[in-house]
Amino acid sequence: MHDLDQIRHQIESDLEARLQLASVHSSALVEAMKYSVCGTAKRVRAVLVCATTVGFGEDTYRALPPAAAIELIHAYSLVHDDLPDMDDSDTRRGKPSCHKHYGSTIAILAGDALQALAFSTILEAAQLTVQQRTDCAAVLANASGWRYMVGGQAMDMELMHGAIHDLDQLFTMHEGKTGALFRAALEMGAIVAGFSRDSEQFETMSKAGTKIGVAFQLTDDFLDATAEVEQLGKPAGADSLAGKKSAVAFLGTEETRNRAIQYLDEAVEILKSIDGDMTLVQRLAEECVHRQR
Repeated sequence: MHDLDQIRHQIESDLEARLQLASVHSSALVEAMKYSVCGTAKRVRAVLVCATTVGFGEDTYRALPPAAAIELIHAYSLVHDDLPDMDDSDTRRGKPSCHKHYGSTIAILAGDALQALAFSTILEAAQLTVQQRTDCAAVLANASGWRYMVGGQAMDMELMHGAIHDLDQLFTMHEGKTGALFRAALEMGAIVAGFSRDSEQFETMSKAGTKIGVAFQLTDDFLDATAEVEQLGKPAGADSLAGKKSAVAFLGTEETRNRAIQYLDEAVEILKSIDGDMTLVQRLAEECVHRQR
């Protein structure tokens, strides 16, 4: 019997083991990599990979490589997002951000190295078939590259200082920058469970993942406008201070909260249509929206 805390513990242990690295080139680099990944984190995306696999009747162990990989990609994106030329954030997860601790040069290189490590983690996963490794790597590359996550971040940078004119632009950015990795998490979980990328199960989990990701981002926007820095582990009101328009700027806090719940409800309805036990995925999706940080 699995539960979310048990899965988180497995993921945390797996990440710790993978990041026991030694470099003949730069000890600061591998220290910065570990600093940016290990420690206090929700591991939402990684847990979603495993919870999806478990929901389809497979063991968590088989899902650990893609779960670790998506967490490494997420960590790299945060390291780069925090840089002075991006969001310029001094704190992350309740501690100094990577560039504040190690300097911008090592932070950039640590992010680069984490991205490469993510794909080698999948491609060297002995517990997966060659086809599963290939499919998971393709899914993660698509979600994290220019089409979605990086593209969404570029759009975010270009649309600073109030240049977002409507909600359609905002949701396009959210679906790329945040929603795509959530979608990839559920897609990779389905792949590990034995479903092909052209299967109905894969397509259904893909739709649910996007909904959960946007609900998560709307909750982030809501919390950024209403929570204290002690709750968030990063500067509160950062979007507003940086001149960015979040959902709150268009909808207000109450409607932003309502939209997050709406996306959650839509995701839950999709999950209920799946021939499997998606209880853990649903529970984690609910945590994403009802969290305080």
